[in-house]
Amino acid sequence: MTTAAERRRHYQDFTTEILKLCADPGVRRDLRDGRGRPVKECLRMHRYLTVRTAGHGRRHAHYTVASLIALADPLEALRTRPTPAPQPAAGELAAQPPSTDLCPSPVTDPSSTPAAPPAAQISPSGPPDASGPGQCDPAAYTTAAWRKRPNLGVTLARAVRRAGFNEDRTDDLLHVIVRVDDDHLHQHLLPSLTDRLLRAGLAWDWPVLLDDLAVRVFDPDQVATRWLDAFYLTLNPIKD
Repeated sequence: MTTAAERRRHYQDFTTEILKLCADPGVRRDLRDGRGRPVKECLRMHRYLTVRTAGHGRRHAHYTVASLIALADPLEALRTRPTPAPQPAAGELAAQPPSTDLCPSPVTDPSSTPAAPPAAQISPSGPPDASGPGQCDPAAYTTAAWRKRPNLGVTLARAVRRAGFNEDRTDDLLHVIVRVDDDHLHQHLLPSLTDRLLRAGLAWDWPVLLDDLAVRVFDPDQVATRWLDAFYLTLNPIKD
């Protein structure tokens, strides 16, 4: 039986691979075709996802997240990326020590939520190190570290604060999200909400979303409480 840390590592690796696959417009189109569909209707996705999901369970959650990732246009992210600053001269480069941070820590600063990432990037939490997928410090997959990453509630709160989402309506929407069944959430609410977030320059933390959707199948109340707590605490942080 896999541990929670092993499942989280898989979710990180899976979403990393999907983001890379989306660099190919044809693959992205096939994955996007699964938007809002049950697995049995996602015939064009099986070629890419059958092997990657085999033995991991929660197939619907995997397929939904893959289709949502494919909604973001990697070329759009490249077109809107700011022009890089001029590079320092060779002598200046030599004076700077090389970076050794191959496995950045998860994003926790509310002001640092990334825009929809291009396919060449991986998740908002940062890339695995150079030795391959999933080789980050195992501490990154502990419950304490994982819960510091932005879940659905945090992302919606940031949409209110940074993208002009109406707070009351977003609050109402969140209460709908935590009450509907999985089919309605996967087929209707998540696709439309992801579209809105992408247009606002925001994105889910894909591995965390996948983890929560997988857990929600057998413990919806736990996930609902986590999303609601995160939403209200992000909007109204507790001061020391």
